[in-house]
Amino acid sequence: MSKPHFLLYSLWESFRMALEALRAHKMRAFLTLIGVVIGVATIISMMTVLGGIKYKIDDAMLNSLGANVFQVQRFDQSGGIQFGPHRRKWRPKLKAEYAVEIKQRCPSVKYVGVESWSFGRRITRGGLETNENQSIAGGSVEFAVNNSRYIAMGRPITEQDISSARRVIVLGFDVYKTLFAGLDPAGQFVRVDGQKFEVVGVFEERGEMFGESQDTENWIPLSTFERIYGEKSVNLTVAAWDPTVYRKAQSEVHEAMRIIRGLKPGEENDFAMWTPDIMQKQFTEQTAIIGIAAFGICGISLLIAGIGIMNIMLVSVTERTREIGVRKALGGTRSSILRQFLIEATLLSLVGGAIGIFLGYGAAIFINESFNFPAPVPVWAVFLAVIFCTGVGVGFGMWPAMKASRLDPIEALRYE
Repeated sequence: MSKPHFLLYSLWESFRMALEALRAHKMRAFLTLIGVVIGVATIISMMTVLGGIKYKIDDAMLNSLGANVFQVQRFDQSGGIQFGPHRRKWRPKLKAEYAVEIKQRCPSVKYVGVESWSFGRRITRGGLETNENQSIAGGSVEFAVNNSRYIAMGRPITEQDISSARRVIVLGFDVYKTLFAGLDPAGQFVRVDGQKFEVVGVFEERGEMFGESQDTENWIPLSTFERIYGEKSVNLTVAAWDPTVYRKAQSEVHEAMRIIRGLKPGEENDFAMWTPDIMQKQFTEQTAIIGIAAFGICGISLLIAGIGIMNIMLVSVTERTREIGVRKALGGTRSSILRQFLIEATLLSLVGGAIGIFLGYGAAIFINESFNFPAPVPVWAVFLAVIFCTGVGVGFGMWPAMKASRLDPIEALRYE
């Protein structure tokens, strides 16, 4: 038999004997595997769920504003484009007329929209009514395009609607389903806070994210909004001409806002600028912390499992001392015995890893189905789990394997 074939045969024999040893002590092996199973299942499920959440966040941010659009707001939303230090304290309102000045001062800006919000409203029609989760947006004609909201039925708000302060409304899809149940809503009337509005359009359905509807936004003319709810601080949605001038547009708007607000050099901003990638960055930072915690749990579980594997292998060496003596007496080498016990320890760890991968995948599928977002198990997490399990098996199985390989054959044969 050639040397390569002999080596393969020897490995196969070691693997077979290790498998037989595990079969002979099923309960003991199972109890030893618990730590490995918990560690691997944790890392697989956590990484899968975090990947799914990231997919949803990225998709929501992609659709939260139109292409090449960013916002100027009164306050930071847990961050902002860092042109200077920010602290949440009182700031003067942002005004709708800023939009005209920004457009005049910023050549990279295509157009500027204005919007103001009122939350927690109920919309009624006859005896039908929605829940109190409806949002009313008073917006300029740019509202829909700037916020990636598309009209499924009817028409959007027009300049004539705004200039005349008409009581017209574009409904969110949730309101349409609740109040009209598939009927044509165009020309029909609804009431918002007791005020009568003519329905001119319906937004396209966006569905849910994390169990919360994204179809609760309803649009009325900004002028009408201000007559009913008063002049609140507005948000300015700014669209650059194209991606090549997107960052330049942000810088121009930042400088224009400082001039408009009368800020002196060195004085901190009293406004904030927001883009979708800010939330994505914040989420990435937060999930990194969660990922580290998951790896920590995995590491502790694998450490405990490794100690268990080492303990069980030491017991196995003691129980099989005569067997080792017989093998050595019949010509078994130290390397073959070392290899057998290392394979046994590694196989034990890998079986636990396989169960952990299966359970982690199942847990991830269950969670993902509950929250309705696709998140395939990351291949790198599976490979990492296999590498960890192999390392645990080899690392913690080395001492028992070396102890077995160093037994004196004569003393081993005398062992009772």
